[in-house]
Amino acid sequence: MRMLVRVLVVSLVAKAGLGQPCPNELARCVRINKLVIESNSLPDADRERIVRSFQQKRYPEDVDEFRERIRQALRDLGYFKAAVDEPTFAFPTKGRAIANVTANVKPGALYRLGEIRFHKASVFPVAQLRDLFSQREGDFFNATEFSKGLYDLRKLYSTRGFVNMVAAPVPSIDESRRIINLLLEVDEGEAYDFGRLYLQGVEPYPGAGKALLDSWKPLEGKRFNTLELERWLQANHSEWKVGTQASRWIKIGPDGRSRVVDVTLTQWPLWGVDFVCVGCREAAGEGK
Repeated sequence: MRMLVRVLVVSLVAKAGLGQPCPNELARCVRINKLVIESNSLPDADRERIVRSFQQKRYPEDVDEFRERIRQALRDLGYFKAAVDEPTFAFPTKGRAIANVTANVKPGALYRLGEIRFHKASVFPVAQLRDLFSQREGDFFNATEFSKGLYDLRKLYSTRGFVNMVAAPVPSIDESRRIINLLLEVDEGEAYDFGRLYLQGVEPYPGAGKALLDSWKPLEGKRFNTLELERWLQANHSEWKVGTQASRWIKIGPDGRSRVVDVTLTQWPLWGVDFVCVGCREAAGEGK
């Protein structure tokens, strides 16, 4: 089964959540009071840039994750093959709320971006797809910016119903020139249509559910489009307190020849942000 609503990221893309300090409220987090980057070859300007990006921010107290965050910061400066030793945490005050961290890094060579090409992409013009990636040829390769381009690529395809498009980046590295060329193997999949809206919870007043279901009817059967879905959520936001960032909660079910996206609003309108697509069903056979 294909990987749904994901991009195969290999080693090119930042790990999920690395851009968000302490994203998990349940994690034990510390505030970085001081970060020391030890290196015999990293330029001072790059060292200071990384230090400033971490200091006085809160991160999970996880050695492996913090090492990966530092490595990602180096890769975002063009040090594509950077290596980071296990960082050490020291706690200058009582408790473990504040930390001083020391990490030894080996940045390696700087790499620049070469070509970004697309294979088996037919829904959109190649030039339009390339414009989703902010970096130009010759820029120092930035792994986070590239991952943002992949995210925008998924968003673009979802506006035409291709919610399970997969793009697998295949790098080709010219070591003599320190150039990274990228081929995106695109599996567009099939287009989905809007399915049914389901409501879970207790309606705030009689008839409220019917009104919301009636407002959904014009969408049902149309080609699925996340922008149109978000407009619908926005139009119903004030009364129903439904979140508007629809794509965050979309989950797609198994493959089928004829595809529809069923949407469930859970615990409406009490929680206000729970939006889940509980699955897709074949248009010709429900319950599959």
